[in-house]
Amino acid sequence: MTDQQKSLNIRPRILYQVAKAAWEGNLFERREEICRLVHQEFQDRTTRRQIANQIRLAMGLPPHDSDTVIQEHDEEALMGLEDGSVITIDPSACALCPPEDRACEKACLSGAIYHDESGRTKIDPAKCLGDGHCVQVCSFGALADKSQFVPLIQLLRQKEQPVYASVAPAFAGQFGPGVTAGKFRSALLKLGFTDMLETALYADLVTMKEAFEFDDHVKTADDFMITSCCCPVWIKLIENKFPELISHISPSVSPMVASGRVIKTLEPEAKVVFIGPCVAKKTEALLPELAGAIDFVLTFQELKAILEAAGVRPEEEPDAENAVASWGGRVYARTGGVSAAVGTTLAKLVPRRAQSFTPIQADGIPDCQKVLDQIKNGHLEANFIEGMACKGGCVGGPGRLLTPEAGTQNVNQYGDLAPAHTPVENPQVYSILTRLGHNNEVPALTGESPMAVLLARKLKQP
Repeated sequence: MTDQQKSLNIRPRILYQVAKAAWEGNLFERREEICRLVHQEFQDRTTRRQIANQIRLAMGLPPHDSDTVIQEHDEEALMGLEDGSVITIDPSACALCPPEDRACEKACLSGAIYHDESGRTKIDPAKCLGDGHCVQVCSFGALADKSQFVPLIQLLRQKEQPVYASVAPAFAGQFGPGVTAGKFRSALLKLGFTDMLETALYADLVTMKEAFEFDDHVKTADDFMITSCCCPVWIKLIENKFPELISHISPSVSPMVASGRVIKTLEPEAKVVFIGPCVAKKTEALLPELAGAIDFVLTFQELKAILEAAGVRPEEEPDAENAVASWGGRVYARTGGVSAAVGTTLAKLVPRRAQSFTPIQADGIPDCQKVLDQIKNGHLEANFIEGMACKGGCVGGPGRLLTPEAGTQNVNQYGDLAPAHTPVENPQVYSILTRLGHNNEVPALTGESPMAVLLARKLKQP
């Protein structure tokens, strides 16, 4: 295999072409033209069928065995966001990869990728954690996460209902050193979003809930709480391999889901789009117990393609920041951020418990498995356990645009610019609570109170 073949990566070009045609309103008319143009550019390294399947994946459709892009009923399936696994395989591209070069299998630490008796690559959905690192290391484009931006672009162009962007705090610095939060917000408004909202604000709400959950559930030296914030891969890892620990997981939803639920409680007709570096969020948004909170999920890479296709340059937009989140909410994006946020908030809400708060952070899937094994075997002394499947935390997600190290530095700087240090001091938290009908004090955030239920999920029990 030549170095040229190994470095084949047509996905960015495909995403741009599909986004541009969708933005101009002629994707279905131009789909075969896009296939032809890209094939002309890469014909020495790939086939028309592989390009057609890459276009399908960018449109949110599964790969198929045809040189054409669209088959009968595909348009209807696309507009309804075709069901099935978010991470999928194009067998025609996968067949080019020699067995000794299967980086995807090495990246899949759950053992979900295997080969059947005919040698075709498969994904075991029961084992797949959905982290997307297999996609990141596949240099053939054979593995990909299905995109959702085609129906989103149609929704933005129609301008018939409010569409909010819930943006993960990991966005800091991802779109260029000169792109401030205010410039980024202006760019999203120019795309047609009603407004950009910091997911970190809803992390503030979840942080307060987590602090009260800790106070309720960690009473003795033997008690501990596993935080369910942020990482859906962490939760699925526990469900798959450590089901005996599920009862120790806090019942809180992720900040992403919290943002969708709160926004739709206040504006039932609104659509909510989560934008972040995490591929697994696409699966999380479709889970039956969480479905309906988030309508679309975009990675930073996908949003970059949309911005370029629409001719929107964030660095040239006016700085119109609407800062609403605390330092605690913003640092959720890096490893240790959840623990730091909950610890400082606990000290404000329940000062007598602050000394007993003993956190530990698991950084990356191998470390997550190691920590969970220690808990299972009774060899861990911490009582608040945070897990991040991506090395570095959310900033290490496969849909990122920067290295995890650069992302962490940017998030820390962004956190330091926050108007409040903890959710307890953040007036925007109380503004949301007031709009939800809680005028005089912080409502109960544990148990079966309306606010607790809004921010809660029911986990799969063994």
